[in-house]
Amino acid sequence: MTGSPVGLMAQIRAFVEGDIPRVARLHTTVFKTSQHADAETLDAYHDYFTRVFLNSPLRDSSLPSLVYEDGDSIVGFLGVVPRRMMMKGRAFQAAISSQFVVDPAARAGLVAMRLVRTFFEGPQSLSISDEGNDIARKIWEGLGGMTVLLRSLHWTRPLRPATLAVSTLQTRPNLAPLALSARPVARVVDAIATRLAHSHFHQVKPGGSRAEMLTEQAVLDFISELDASGSLHVDYDERTLRWVLEQARRRRAGGSLHGAVVKRHGSTIGWYFYHLDSDRVANVLHFAATRALAGDVLGHLFFQATDHGAIAATGRLEPRYLQALSDNYCLFHRRGPWVLVNSKRPDLIRSFETDEALFSRFDGEWCLGY
Repeated sequence: MTGSPVGLMAQIRAFVEGDIPRVARLHTTVFKTSQHADAETLDAYHDYFTRVFLNSPLRDSSLPSLVYEDGDSIVGFLGVVPRRMMMKGRAFQAAISSQFVVDPAARAGLVAMRLVRTFFEGPQSLSISDEGNDIARKIWEGLGGMTVLLRSLHWTRPLRPATLAVSTLQTRPNLAPLALSARPVARVVDAIATRLAHSHFHQVKPGGSRAEMLTEQAVLDFISELDASGSLHVDYDERTLRWVLEQARRRRAGGSLHGAVVKRHGSTIGWYFYHLDSDRVANVLHFAATRALAGDVLGHLFFQATDHGAIAATGRLEPRYLQALSDNYCLFHRRGPWVLVNSKRPDLIRSFETDEALFSRFDGEWCLGY
C-alpha cells in the first residue's frame, strides 16, 4: 500500500503500534489537544490509538488505518474503522474515516489527497466521514466522493428557551456581560414557559407508550426490524454494540450519557441515546423509531432531557424523521461538519441521498473521537 513519494523515502503504509508516539505528537500539534506531549499525554494517546484503531472488535486486517511516512517523520494519519452494514437483507463492508490529520509544515494538500485516495482504493463498498471539515469536503469531492447535504443539517429543539438564548449570548465576548445580568430573568421566563399547559415548551410524558432502560438486547431487537424493512443500517452484534457504547462513555469528560428504549403494547417502537454536556445541551447521538410513531419517541426524548435539566436537545438530521421533527417544533440549521460518502455502488449512494439510509452520529465518528 504505497503512494507516490513526496520525498525519496515517502510512503503510505498501514498504521502499527510503533507509530503511536509520532502520530500522537502530530495529533497534539495540529489539534492542540495538550500544551505538551508529556508522558501522561502520550500514555493516553497510546491507550486511545490502540483501543480504537488496532485492537477493537471491528478491526479488519484488509482495512488498516494509514500513515504517510516521509523519512523518519510521519506527516499524515487517517484512522480507519470498519463497519459491517446491511441493506435489503445483504451484508457489505463499509469503512469510517476518523482522526484525519496532516502536518501543515509538509506539502499538506498533496499528502492529504494521497491518503484519501489510498483509503478509497481499499476493499470496502462504502467509505464514510460524517465529521468532515471544509478541506476534507474539497478533497473527497475532488476524488469522486460526494457531500450529503441534507444529512449535514442539524436540528435543535429549545426546551428552556430563555436560558438557551442567554447561553448563546455568553459565547459572544461583547454580549457576555448582558447574558450574565439576564440569567435571573431567564430562569423566571423559563419557569413560566415550561409550566403553561398550552406552551410549546411544556413537556408532557406521551401516553400509550413508555420509556424503559436502554439495554443492548432491546437495541439488537430493533435492528432486526430494520433488517426486515430493507433500510441501509449498521449491523451490530452484541460484542460490537457493547464496544461502541463503551467508546461513547469514554468519549468526553464531563456531562453524562442517557438513553431509553420506547415500547408500545409490549413492542419496541424506537430508541435514543444522548450526551448531556456540561452546558446542559442534550446532544442526540442516535434516534431511531418506527416511522408512524416517531413523534411518540421524540416526546419521550424531550421529556427525559427536560427532566435531566437540559436547555435544548440537538442532533443531526435523519431525513426519514424530518416531518416528526418539524411537528415537534425543532429548528433546522447547518452546524459545521459535513457528511461525506464515496462508493462505486449507485444504490448505496442513492440510499444516503434519500431517506433509505439510517446512519447516526453513534454509528460514525463521534464515538471514535479522542
